[in-house]
Amino acid sequence: MQRSFIVILCLGLVRATLQNYTVDDTSPDILYGGDIFQCNADACPGEVTEGAFNNSATLTTGSITFSFNGTAIYASLDLVGTCAIILDGYEIQSLNITAAQAVAGERGDIAQSGLSNGLHTLVIDPRTNPTLIGFDHLVYTVSVPGKKSHVGAIVGGVVGGVVLTIAALFLALFARRRKLIIRRNQRKSAVLRAITSARHDRKGGAEDATQLPT
Repeated sequence: MQRSFIVILCLGLVRATLQNYTVDDTSPDILYGGDIFQCNADACPGEVTEGAFNNSATLTTGSITFSFNGTAIYASLDLVGTCAIILDGYEIQSLNITAAQAVAGERGDIAQSGLSNGLHTLVIDPRTNPTLIGFDHLVYTVSVPGKKSHVGAIVGGVVGGVVLTIAALFLALFARRRKLIIRRNQRKSAVLRAITSARHDRKGGAEDATQLPT
């Protein structure tokens, strides 16, 4: 278990980052299914385009289609009438705004997140006639793989450093223990030699005493 844990840590982590992309109404990636009218600073009063992305908006009575690779998509429409919001062939939302509500400032908001990170197609499809859509821009989110985290390398380095430190301490203690044992054995040998020498001297003195003349 411990070995597996260290291996997993050393593999490192790859973190994904989310990045938003804005698509303007004039982008060639936006496909209009009906007649359009480009409302910009030259064609419309300033109060109409004020606050719009890139100072323009597209008016249409037809469908709007956009394909993207990502995990989320957001849009806000000026709308009079009813339209269905279709994502990957499935209707996920229905927007219905009357002329009075539109004059009061109500807008049709689209927000879909948590999608698989792949190809998706959004269709804004009018369901009543007439339905007028004012499209400014949309935003979609892409999950971008981030840089590999150095957590594994750091943990691996720390673990390796700890192991080396423990090994060094162990070797130092082992060497010190051997020196102490050698010194203790040397002292023991010296003591034994001293005892043996003392016994030998006493024995020699006793023999000399027995040989003295009476």
